[in-house]
Amino acid sequence: MFHLSDLYLLAPELTLTLLALVVMVVDLFVKRRAVVATVALVGLIVPVGFTISQALTLQGTHTAFFNMLTVDPYALFFDIIFLMIAAVMILASYDYVGKYVKADGEFYVLMLFSVVGMMLMASTTELITIYISLELTSIPLYVMAGLIRTSERSAEASVKYVLLGAMSSAILLYGFALIYGLTGTTDLQGVAHAIKTGITQGNLLLLIASVLIIAGFGFKISAVPFHMWAPDIYEGAPTPATAFFSVGSKAAGFAALIRVFMFGGLGQVNLTSQVVVLSIVAVLTMTLGNIVAAVQSNVKRMMAYSSIAQAGYILVGFIASFATNKPDGNAAVLFFILVYVITNLGAFAGIITLAQLTGGERIEDFRGLWRRAPLLSVGTALCLLSLAGIPPVAGFWSKIILFTASWGLGQTWLVVIALLNSIVSLVYYGRLVKVMFFDAPVKNERLVTPLGLGTAITLATAALLVITVVAQLVLQAAMPAAASLMVFLGK
Repeated sequence: MFHLSDLYLLAPELTLTLLALVVMVVDLFVKRRAVVATVALVGLIVPVGFTISQALTLQGTHTAFFNMLTVDPYALFFDIIFLMIAAVMILASYDYVGKYVKADGEFYVLMLFSVVGMMLMASTTELITIYISLELTSIPLYVMAGLIRTSERSAEASVKYVLLGAMSSAILLYGFALIYGLTGTTDLQGVAHAIKTGITQGNLLLLIASVLIIAGFGFKISAVPFHMWAPDIYEGAPTPATAFFSVGSKAAGFAALIRVFMFGGLGQVNLTSQVVVLSIVAVLTMTLGNIVAAVQSNVKRMMAYSSIAQAGYILVGFIASFATNKPDGNAAVLFFILVYVITNLGAFAGIITLAQLTGGERIEDFRGLWRRAPLLSVGTALCLLSLAGIPPVAGFWSKIILFTASWGLGQTWLVVIALLNSIVSLVYYGRLVKVMFFDAPVKNERLVTPLGLGTAITLATAALLVITVVAQLVLQAAMPAAASLMVFLGK
């Protein structure tokens, strides 16, 4: 039954929705970007407060709205990540949006609504609600991609995103329909119970359903061969929107994918076949992403293929975790996602700054950036080195933890391929750092980093350094979130 206490469990999402509506109203009557952005940023205090309150007061797993919503350590872990993304992106996008995007208020409103969908994707445990949450996440992203109304590339990116997003949604929904037809329920707890007690391991339709679901979520995480949208859309969309796609959409896609396969028990059906399929996807994703990124001249396209490669690394940990049904692999995946989000936000903040100050997005536009903006260069380079996995920054520890967990869970050959791909990634990350610090600058005048972007880079870099020092503590904090996925599987 519905209880008023259910509203408390939904409070972060409800207050964030109200904030988006408030920002919309403020934008109608106050045509000052500073006021709108401040309301959006300060208003995040309320959903953040509710999320922290739930993390401190709620123990174990709590369900609401007829088991459609589940608040557990896993959901709260991702809620914190998504709210952090929203805060940093509001800061990082302020100056760029004012210069290039006419609909600046709409940009913040769309971002907040999309974050609501992302939070629900991590919290919902019912297939239809997961699909609705996915659409709530995706539709604002389609619009954000086309907000530079005078740019043909931006319009093209938006149209491509809509068409490919609709196709992936249809594939995912068909997979969900097969699950419902086979189990008689759309509740993940009921699906897990039906799989555990009533469906044989060799059920071909259930394997087909799993493959369709992997394909549907594969679009959101830009895994090969579902990656075709990423490069063109990353390049054509406004740079802050690109940064938001690269972290928010990917984290939400993995949050829902892991929830469905672990919490819903799909990972235990036709296990060998699913491991083979996902292993092929992971290898192709890592390899294609890194190799193609190495030959790019546009920074945004390079970061698009880098994002694809990072998804391949995460899939390695995901395969190990659901193949063994142990929380260690999941905890490593969650830690890697957290570090990736922070690192990519910092890297894109640097790219946004350069695009705004110089109007260029090519790697050669970064020449001599160290002489023109020393602090910006150091922060951006630190984030790039973290993405490459260079010790001792947090990205190195996230890869070590992920690969060690996967190795210990039996995925030896995948880890070897991932390590080889990490070496390849040094080519393009190192090339960009080399251009920034060792090449002669295009011009000699100093660049002044805008306050919002400077704050975003500082926060991301500081968080990266903190996680570098306390990596083991953060990993331990992720363990309850990973273990909560096993609650209905008797693990």
